[in-house]
Amino acid sequence: MENEDKNLASPTSGEPASKGWGRRTAIGSLAAVAIVGAAGFAAARSDGFGFGMGGHMMHAHMGGSGFMEHRIGSVLDEIDATSEQEDKLWEIIDKARDEIGPTFRDVRETREQVIELLGAPTVDRAAAEKLRSERIAAIDEASRKMTTALLDAAAVLTPEQRAKLVEHLKERRGHGRW
Repeated sequence: MENEDKNLASPTSGEPASKGWGRRTAIGSLAAVAIVGAAGFAAARSDGFGFGMGGHMMHAHMGGSGFMEHRIGSVLDEIDATSEQEDKLWEIIDKARDEIGPTFRDVRETREQVIELLGAPTVDRAAAEKLRSERIAAIDEASRKMTTALLDAAAVLTPEQRAKLVEHLKERRGHGRW
């Protein structure tokens, strides 16, 4: 107990009370990067955007046997989409998938980059912050593209079809993400 008291600096001694503060900050920063990476990875692997089932189901909607394509096709049938609407919607979906897919692949690499940072002889705070800010920016950009695609797709549908779609989504609550 006496040794512990000697190791703690008093607030008035001019020495920091704890040398572990910097370490905790670095670990917290890296944990934040890892969480962002995990969130991106989870989003990338969800079947809601064609990356589910370990990535094996990501096929073109024409002639592909992807689970997402089947689900979207069923919803389009349910809302009575015309063939012209279906063509426009698939065009929007394919474009969004092409634009956003690389972002999700990059986010998947975050784990390895965090491991490299943790394994380095010295803690590189600048590198950790750079990685964190790059991942946040990439996820934000992917979110913007997804929002644009969603709104573009909604504009293709009539108000009645959107109402049917909303009802479908409400019914599915608790039965999967979408």
